[in-house]
Amino acid sequence: MLGRRSFLLLAAGAGAFSLARADGWPSRPIRIVLNFPPGGPADAVLRYLARQLSTSLGQQVVVENRSGGAGAVGILAASSSAPDGYTFLFTTTTGLVQVPQITKDANFDPARSVTPVAGVGNTPIALLAHHSVPATDFPSFLQWARKRETGVFIGGGGPILEIATAVLSREAGVKLVYVPYRGTAPVLQAALAGEVQVFFSTPSGAINEYVKTGKLKVLGVTAAEPSTLVPGAEPIAKYVPGYVQDINFALFAPHGTPAEATGKLYQAVEKVLAAPGAAGQILDFGMNARLVSAPELAKIVARDAESIRKTLETTPIKFGQ
Repeated sequence: MLGRRSFLLLAAGAGAFSLARADGWPSRPIRIVLNFPPGGPADAVLRYLARQLSTSLGQQVVVENRSGGAGAVGILAASSSAPDGYTFLFTTTTGLVQVPQITKDANFDPARSVTPVAGVGNTPIALLAHHSVPATDFPSFLQWARKRETGVFIGGGGPILEIATAVLSREAGVKLVYVPYRGTAPVLQAALAGEVQVFFSTPSGAINEYVKTGKLKVLGVTAAEPSTLVPGAEPIAKYVPGYVQDINFALFAPHGTPAEATGKLYQAVEKVLAAPGAAGQILDFGMNARLVSAPELAKIVARDAESIRKTLETTPIKFGQ
């Protein structure tokens, strides 16, 4: 049993700790906006990350899904939030740089409207088909597609997948028509129901299970080399030289967010990703865990912006319209 002196010393220490927490960051719950709907790999990774960050930071980290507008709705909502260190954005670097093209909003600049915090992971894209499609790999898919006068409708859940479709159509010399969905989960359900025969998607354990049971076929992957995320898939670049598409997922903050908040969040993410089992768990969700610093993340955003600018010069893209 504690004596009165010991109790007072403990109480004083607890009060000092509470005061220090109140004066520093974070002192209240944190919101992370995701510009994709629930159910996809990005949602699974972010919710896992949020649970671990809640423990590490001592404050609840809440995920808010804000999909729509080809991904622009959530990005604009987060970037226009108060830069107080309690709202962050989890999105793709390509999604970020596509906002000006999607919205025609001259006020949003991916290099100035948000501040890079931490890269979390990356993934290639899988090209998949309903089991009824008479193709088993990418070469047989091309043969089948070229015989179809109306072309092939390709489902996808985001603007980067629309770009991947347009570039593949151009480089492979085959007519592909993009069909937009609001995210990975909706396009997967549409494919399983036969509403769309072929689709692009980020990998996931669920998709791999559908491939194993024969409900879906994997036709190729956009990585430069075979990927463990898409077992058995050959790189499309083997048949379409130079065709490599990857997606980088990262945390950003509204411009002007205090460096204390962004710096401490980066350190917390670093700790989570370095924990035993974290990389394997994130891989199960369909993403390669990869910590990227804020300066390097800024370079990736600039690189993706230049790549998309060049693509738009030669390839007409409607961005889900």
